[in-house]
Amino acid sequence: MEIKSLDARATIADPSPMDTVPIEAQRREKFGGIQAGRAVAAILVVFAHAGTIIAEPRFYGAEPFGGLLRQFGVGVDFFFVLSGFIIAWVHWGDIGRRERLPTYARNRFLRIYPPYWGVLLPLSFLYFLFPNAGIPSQHDPVNFVFSFLLAPYTKPPIHSVAWTLVHEMIFYVIFGLLIRLGARAVWILPIWALGILAVYPVLDSLPFPLTVLLNPYNLEFLIGIGTALTLMHIRVRVPELVAVVGSIFFLSAMLFGAQLLDHQLAARLVFGSAAALFILGIVERERSRGLAVPPFVLLLGAASYAIYLIHGLALSAVVHVTVLATGRTLPIVAVLVLLVVAATLTGVVYHLVYEKPVSRRLRVLFASEAR
Repeated sequence: MEIKSLDARATIADPSPMDTVPIEAQRREKFGGIQAGRAVAAILVVFAHAGTIIAEPRFYGAEPFGGLLRQFGVGVDFFFVLSGFIIAWVHWGDIGRRERLPTYARNRFLRIYPPYWGVLLPLSFLYFLFPNAGIPSQHDPVNFVFSFLLAPYTKPPIHSVAWTLVHEMIFYVIFGLLIRLGARAVWILPIWALGILAVYPVLDSLPFPLTVLLNPYNLEFLIGIGTALTLMHIRVRVPELVAVVGSIFFLSAMLFGAQLLDHQLAARLVFGSAAALFILGIVERERSRGLAVPPFVLLLGAASYAIYLIHGLALSAVVHVTVLATGRTLPIVAVLVLLVVAATLTGVVYHLVYEKPVSRRLRVLFASEAR
């Protein structure tokens, strides 16, 4: 590794195709390698939830591959690290520039809420129409308000996967405070990390909402920030090796680390570190020498949020139809493949038909109002 200037906006020392592009513009580029990582992480989560729904007694009553797929839910860890990386990579230079806060808040709002509401509102309406569906908390009007806002609440959100988005919004708010308060407030980040580490042994006994604010998952946002700061100041040598090591580390822990998942803090540190290594290597490789990523992988990466949001509903619908149509005669592995492919394609369609056009229109609307 080669140490560079501590000025986050300094030009990259080594020659690369990006050297003639301003640093802020570089940080707003979409890395194809990151999109590929997003695609894989989203599909891992789909596999995890597909295995869970297949195992329900009302469907097939058996877990594919002996329950191994439950470990694939660690795709979420990659998303948390990546979120911390992207926010720091794009917005670290905005810290202390209060005039940038409205743009930051608008972009975060448009990224998260409209696609999420597009799933939450129909889902909540279904729970209203069918009072016996789901669990009682999914019919709670107060829970609907907190779920709608993605605010911490004592009950799980109505849309089950939104628990990750609650953590996401906490992180966005904290980083927004840094933009508003300036460099003197950056100490909040290490204090947050130390707090998470210090209270972990007694986390379950803490009052709400400290159990959310100090959850070990939040460490992965900070690991992502550290990854971005590293790439701002250091040239990573042999980035391909770093990316491969990170990938092998992550996949090995996922496949063979079932006991690791019982220890939440250790799991977050292991998977967070592995994800950070992959990001370090893949971003360095792409910004220095470029990286060819197939278009369909880029599409899956762009649709990863949509896939994450809607895959649970798609899995439920497809497994019901499959059982009705085949009477449980299909092999479980075939059902698994069918569910994963159907849920992934549903997410891609949701991205193309709703998420992308709605986001584009809202950005135009916000921009015109800003004038």
